[in-house]
Amino acid sequence: MTSPACNIVIMGVSYFDGMAGSTRVRNLFEPLVNKNLVKAANLIYQSDNKEPIGKEGNLNGLNFRVIGFRLGNIFSIFSFWSRGMSFLKRNKQPGYKNILYNYNYPDLKNIVFILYAKMKGYKIVLDIIEDNRYEAHASFINKVRIKTSLFLFRFSKRFTSAYVAISEHLYNRAELISKGKVPVYLIPITVNLNYFKNTGYSPDKNNLKIFYGGSFAAKDGLTYLLDAFETVSKEDKNIQLILTGLGNPADTDKLKQRISMSENKNRIIFKGFLNTNDYYAALNSCDIFCMTRINSQFANAGFPFKLGEFLASGKAVIATKVGDVPKYLFNDVNALLINPDSASDIAGALSAFIKNPEKIRSLGSEARRTAETHFDSERISEKLLSIFNSV
Repeated sequence: MTSPACNIVIMGVSYFDGMAGSTRVRNLFEPLVNKNLVKAANLIYQSDNKEPIGKEGNLNGLNFRVIGFRLGNIFSIFSFWSRGMSFLKRNKQPGYKNILYNYNYPDLKNIVFILYAKMKGYKIVLDIIEDNRYEAHASFINKVRIKTSLFLFRFSKRFTSAYVAISEHLYNRAELISKGKVPVYLIPITVNLNYFKNTGYSPDKNNLKIFYGGSFAAKDGLTYLLDAFETVSKEDKNIQLILTGLGNPADTDKLKQRISMSENKNRIIFKGFLNTNDYYAALNSCDIFCMTRINSQFANAGFPFKLGEFLASGKAVIATKVGDVPKYLFNDVNALLINPDSASDIAGALSAFIKNPEKIRSLGSEARRTAETHFDSERISEKLLSIFNSV
């Protein structure tokens, strides 16, 4: 077996938590690690995993270290920095091209590690997945971090070897920052197709399930989805709405309160955060998938990660026309594209599938083909490897 030429330290997100960020890095790196094309380790600030993984060890072929930071004790920053730099030093491999892959921007939390890694001979790759200028939902500490990220990003070409961007908007933004000094690459959303059966589908028109997965912030448009569900529930008394994900506690509480007041609360199933196996089991059991982001600067800058999984299901997809979505989805071809901020548009799309379940299968087959063509993690990980080899 060929020995890997690149040694990667993944920083800024846990490889193991199961949220959108960790799923992105896992989809990109897992094929490379499993094929022994790269060595990889994971420097984790704080684990959000519902099943604790411990402070350090080896999991799924990756060395990891959770270095922690206690906000209530400002002096803990020194042990935070010390543990992080120790991990970077310990995981630098002689004879390899050593690369620090940083998920999202340089900021107040990670800049010490980035500059230390650069000094130790690492190449720095930044994966930009959102536009921090438009982040609205943030605590005071996070607002400070975001402000520093915008400042540091302006000068990042001085210490960065390559930029990766998840959307065309972010690609163009990185290009403006780079000014031709550092290469910029577009790496869109990805999906591990192995989690999705593709053996034929027969919709049960008497037991259709609508699925939403993600966070529950205002940007996600859950208010419009719930309004739409109330409307279509008058036409079909058997449909269910399945909600999964993890959000800010205030947003989650607001969502639960809204559900408790619904006339159809017994058919709105809030599952919250699910582990990987339970999440994909729930997803694969559903029929209609909704991506309902509102028309905001934040939404138009990024690319909703769950959309790739919805397409891979090979079933019905309803998506708002935001960001890069219209580059890949075409109305009544591989999805139903709707206007954002419109409960009536969501209700109309849901009703179209409910009244004609065969449409779920016909558009779903094209949706699956779209996922295979554009978002297959096996294929896209090879592009990432070529980026690593070129820096």
